[in-house]
Amino acid sequence: MHAIHPEDDIAPAEPHAESVEHTPLALILDELNQGGWPALLLERRLPEALAHAATLSPADRCAWLRGLHEVWQRHGWALTHEGKTSLLQLAAAWCAWPLAHAVGMSLQSEAPLEGPPALHLMSACRHLGDENAGIDLAIALQLAHPEEQTYANAHLELLAWQRWRERMPVIDGADWDDGELRLEPLAHHHLHDFAWQYYDPAIAELCCLPVFEDQAQWHSWLDGIYDAGDQRIFAVLHEGWGFVGCVSLILHETTGFFYYWIGPDFQGCGLGPRAVSLMLAMAQRDYGMRACYAKVYDYNAHSRRALEKLGFEELGICGVAPDDDQLFYRCGEQLPPEDMVDELHLLTARMGSDTRPAALLRATTGFRTLADER
Repeated sequence: MHAIHPEDDIAPAEPHAESVEHTPLALILDELNQGGWPALLLERRLPEALAHAATLSPADRCAWLRGLHEVWQRHGWALTHEGKTSLLQLAAAWCAWPLAHAVGMSLQSEAPLEGPPALHLMSACRHLGDENAGIDLAIALQLAHPEEQTYANAHLELLAWQRWRERMPVIDGADWDDGELRLEPLAHHHLHDFAWQYYDPAIAELCCLPVFEDQAQWHSWLDGIYDAGDQRIFAVLHEGWGFVGCVSLILHETTGFFYYWIGPDFQGCGLGPRAVSLMLAMAQRDYGMRACYAKVYDYNAHSRRALEKLGFEELGICGVAPDDDQLFYRCGEQLPPEDMVDELHLLTARMGSDTRPAALLRATTGFRTLADER
């Protein structure tokens, strides 16, 4: 499956101008902000914004998307057909799939879409997990234009994704959402959605995840997760903003271990704990998970509070040095301390985790930590 952008790097391209404040996109954004984002001004500036779309910095993406959403929601009716088409193209270039879908459906209601706008709408359906709508559009376009191989290729890609998705054991034909958030198995076509939110180095550091050097490394990492067979990883999709982060669960028999991250644009909104709650409820309901563990750096107060709100309890167990700044948390049915420590040791061993619990069993009085031994 092909990513929508042709860049060679995992992250969207950074501006090459000497001063970010003076790039064309920054100047256009300033003009729109000062003018209050009027629809007619946006339409006049869309061709120039499209010409420089690849220079958008990830840190500036949210400001643009909020403005574009506001224009569409308040004054979308004032845009011409050409203006809507340009807005659809810009939304697709920046992986703003809910906006691309809304604009594409509006254009489709005016006249059947063809060419790049139709392909953008199909991409929006795929990135938002709506394979049936994408496939229906691809079929209609093939019937109307049987000589056009592009639509046939898009149809084959959608069918391949649908078959892969249906083989995922976690799906079983169901959708996991709470009305605003949706969990969708992370797939190779999410490459650039992922990159737009993963640009903050703190995410890789706090979640012990790779620093990706290129697309090939990211695809290999994702293949490795699915090849292992015991990990479920999901894109967290927001109904208005699209991809906002990831949640992942490793499950060994009835014991799980999870991590999550939310991109800088959407942190502090409670989206991470909500996505985790969806995933844990699914694991308990459909896979009989009775306990789940997590680990967090002792200085990450925000994540520690989030775990506690999710019902996780700090175990008083850290990692073996040099990972003694990582703390283990647990949620689930109660166990005697000895059994809990044994369970944690077994889980981290099966995971092949580099961080092992600094706790030893003691036959007579429960367990002691390695710190107690000093």
